[in-house]
Amino acid sequence: MKPLPALGVLALFAILTAVFSLLIVRWTSNQKAIRRMKDLIGAHVLEVRLFSDQPRVVLRAYLSLLVSLFGYLAYAMVPLLVLGLPLLLIYGQLEDRFAHMPVRPGCDFLLSANFATEDSLADVVLRLPPELVQTAPPVQIGAEREIDWRIQGKRSGIFDLDLVLHGQELSKRVVIGPESARIVPGRMAGSFWQQFMSPGEPPLPRGGLVEQIRIQYPLRLFRVGPWKVGWLVPYAALTVIAVVLLRTPLRTEI
Repeated sequence: MKPLPALGVLALFAILTAVFSLLIVRWTSNQKAIRRMKDLIGAHVLEVRLFSDQPRVVLRAYLSLLVSLFGYLAYAMVPLLVLGLPLLLIYGQLEDRFAHMPVRPGCDFLLSANFATEDSLADVVLRLPPELVQTAPPVQIGAEREIDWRIQGKRSGIFDLDLVLHGQELSKRVVIGPESARIVPGRMAGSFWQQFMSPGEPPLPRGGLVEQIRIQYPLRLFRVGPWKVGWLVPYAALTVIAVVLLRTPLRTEI
């Protein structure tokens, strides 16, 4: 069975996000109050249009409209706060799956590592599995405390390459070929927040000699009319469309 294209999978995630969001809004908000506030907002807008030639009435309608808008936002704040953390988690997962393309077999890619001290540049050793081969000598950038290696994958798969420095061995996963695999461009010495937003690989040890290991993957772009955009644009648009279409079947006021 042929797998769905990336845009099809992204659309499926958008629909699931819309359903999840609508259910959270329905369960955590005062639906009757939101409906009442929306009716008041509509009534005040109509009042402005009908009595546009009466400044006092229009001013009173605008003030009432402003009060109703603040009331609507107050009722909508609770579900927005509840949705915040899950949506951030979803963003991190989708970023790993849709932001980049895997490296194609037979194509070179760049592996870069940054170190805590410039002296470490002379001591690091790169170990590759048999499926990966180094195609050029490493390039050292002393001012950035960085080394770049040009590497090529012989066949499709998910492989680990290792950096060895003063007896410490640190690995980095590289994806060659499989379109559906999770792609994490970099490992860095980070905090819990970084791990939360990009959970595909564990962070590097804090305070170690290696500060960052990253792979230069090609960006994944989606064509929207004459433009090519990142995954977040079609995902957000498809989610909004799904919310509009599904809010009535799911009986949710938003």
